[in-house]
Amino acid sequence: MTPDSDLLEIPGSVQDVVTYGLSAVARPFDSNELVLRLLTGVRDSTGSERADLLMYQSDMNILFFSESVTADSDEGKPANLSMADSKNSAPVQALSGGYTVLVDDVRDSGLLSLSSGARTLLSVPVFFGERTHGVLNLEHNDTGAYDKQTVQWVQSLGGIFAMLLERSWLLEQVFKLNQRLIDTMTDSANESDPGYRAHAERVSDIAVAIATQMELSEETIHAVRDSGYLHDIGKSGVSHNILVKPGSLTIDEIDEVRKHPILGRFLLKPLGFQPAVIEGVATHHERWDGSGYPRGLKGDQIPITGRILAVAEAFDVMTSDQPYREKMIVEEAVIEIQSHSGEQFDPVVVDALLGINFKEL
Repeated sequence: MTPDSDLLEIPGSVQDVVTYGLSAVARPFDSNELVLRLLTGVRDSTGSERADLLMYQSDMNILFFSESVTADSDEGKPANLSMADSKNSAPVQALSGGYTVLVDDVRDSGLLSLSSGARTLLSVPVFFGERTHGVLNLEHNDTGAYDKQTVQWVQSLGGIFAMLLERSWLLEQVFKLNQRLIDTMTDSANESDPGYRAHAERVSDIAVAIATQMELSEETIHAVRDSGYLHDIGKSGVSHNILVKPGSLTIDEIDEVRKHPILGRFLLKPLGFQPAVIEGVATHHERWDGSGYPRGLKGDQIPITGRILAVAEAFDVMTSDQPYREKMIVEEAVIEIQSHSGEQFDPVVVDALLGINFKEL
């Protein structure tokens, strides 16, 4: 895989690639794009045939190719490398031994190159503390292509990849923890409101479809998904008798129900959910014209997660059976939501709803 040429703005030496990487990891970045930039930079600056980032998959004891950039654009990623076959592979030797493997002439080593015609092999293990992440691998068509200084800079680049992969690993752990928290909180809410889980799942699916249609970032789509699951979690602090009351609510009971967005924020904030999730939960009953609750926010003052959830929840409520009426068909619900575009709902979000294929939900 080769990134677009407009991404390749890293200066020409290996030292420059490392310097760029160090500055990039200190700023917000797209992990995949940054990996491709750095791999392309180190490949070009060393004149290598290929540069690969291989990831270690412990459950299968293999190295798989996360990203590869090659001088031959038609050359694809090789097959996964088994850690059991350490004799034939420089990347496996590097990871299993925990040291840099440099081969000046592959013909004298008994190792196999990944690219036909490659002579010099360089594989740097990527560790963060005691955690094994993978290998940075380079191959060059000339013999003795990497001098001592180049090897040292490539090792430094391996350290940058270790930071990138550790960050990705930590984000994955946070994601898994959040999912467990979501499941636990959803189960708890479902005990007091038996329809909660099904409603939350539908709202989340619709909200994600809207966010995807709007071409929002992956991070925002994840926030929309999680806040969809949790949007009514504050109702766990509302009296069960009110939630299941079959008739009309009194003014005092309505006031208590309207506290659930604030209660949701109160419950989620100490648990480490990202702000976009918390604010989506806290603002999904705000209205585009400012007449919503709990804060009376207006227009773009309402976070995008809250604006999307407002439409998604309204659509689900309309298309689901309610104690006070039968459900609408999709077309009727869409028309009803359109009629409140620019009043109750963000017009851009409403337009995105219209582009959804509801049969795929």
